[in-house]
Amino acid sequence: MNATVDALKGEYVRVLQEYLADGGEAALQRAYELGRQLLADGMAVLEIAALHHDAMATVAAETLKSEEASRTIKTAGEFFAESLSPFEMTHRGFREANLALRQSEERYRSLVENAKDVIYTLSPDGTITSLNPCFETITGWLHSDWLGKPFAPLVHLDDRPVALDIFQRALRGETPPIFELRIQVKSSEYIQGEFTNTPLIKEGDVVGVLGIARDITDRKRAEEALRRLNQTLEDEAKRIAHALHDEAGQLLASVHIAVDVAARELPARARVRLERVKELLNQVEEQLRRLSHELRPTILDNLGLGPALEFLAQGVSRRTGLSITVEGGTEGRLASSVETALYRLVQEALNNVTRHAQAKCATVRLQRDARGICCTIGDDGVGFDVTSVLARKREQGLGLIGMRERVNSVGGTLQIISAPGGGTTIAVEISLPS
Repeated sequence: MNATVDALKGEYVRVLQEYLADGGEAALQRAYELGRQLLADGMAVLEIAALHHDAMATVAAETLKSEEASRTIKTAGEFFAESLSPFEMTHRGFREANLALRQSEERYRSLVENAKDVIYTLSPDGTITSLNPCFETITGWLHSDWLGKPFAPLVHLDDRPVALDIFQRALRGETPPIFELRIQVKSSEYIQGEFTNTPLIKEGDVVGVLGIARDITDRKRAEEALRRLNQTLEDEAKRIAHALHDEAGQLLASVHIAVDVAARELPARARVRLERVKELLNQVEEQLRRLSHELRPTILDNLGLGPALEFLAQGVSRRTGLSITVEGGTEGRLASSVETALYRLVQEALNNVTRHAQAKCATVRLQRDARGICCTIGDDGVGFDVTSVLARKREQGLGLIGMRERVNSVGGTLQIISAPGGGTTIAVEISLPS
């Protein structure tokens, strides 16, 4: 180390003497480069100052006249300042970087503290290491009640296996999908939460889990209310459909009998007119059967979704001339709520095709796998711009909002794929219990 210092001192003295002799930009550039070399070698500013002091003593000893010594000191100061400029630049860079880092940390802290969702971190053993203020707002617990404690007791006993499995997956470096858990609040009740977990990584290693939780209790209540409402509407539709099919049908049958009896007592010309009345009665009967089926097809209750969609497609094709193909199946019966939701969705989608799409062909496809049931309805019509249609809050013609809400009520997702001139496809996926 002493040999290195001596070599640097000798180089410093030599370059300083060159500058004192004739000055010039070349010597100042060499001072700047020497400062960069000293910085790269890890020398501190105080060490540089000491080195400059020793060099000045050496040069001053060679200066005979006081006026020359004064000029030497002044000129050497310029040299010293230039040699320190890399340190000043580096220091300024660190200062600016630290300021930016502090500002970034303040913004991050503000976002976390004012977030409407719970933001938390967990250690690898499942201990809660941080909680933002929203945790207290939503749950009623204090931070001190849970910081440093395991998270599992907060989770409903039936949901803990899922919570622990996803926690372990995050520790393995995975980013699990969004999941739901029931969380106990201060009042000992449980609220429904929607969670996202991601690995917390430091220097390439997973050191914990970062999570975000959202209270979806109100949303779940709204979905449940919508399922009451839908079931009530379906029950009422079933009652009306049966009334049309049974009571009105029986009444029409009695009218047919009465007309036949009256016809036998009338002359031939009058009987011809009654035949026209009977034709109109037959049309009324056909319309009542169609309305009854559309309100609540008995075939859906008796045979299931596949046959009901076949029957629906045949009816729409006869009335409109649209060619409709039904493909695939459900591989057995589904829950009544799921069958009803999918039937109504297909019914509304085909209604949209006949009214708006100007299509020649449509396809309804059912596919069931380990994840659940998928239903797609596609057509070769004119299509539309999905974004602009959904942005029009008053748009009621396509009934897209109602379709989405019906699917949401049974825990499904709906995707609409369309473009002007490119037809339309509606895809629905509903998870089924294993």
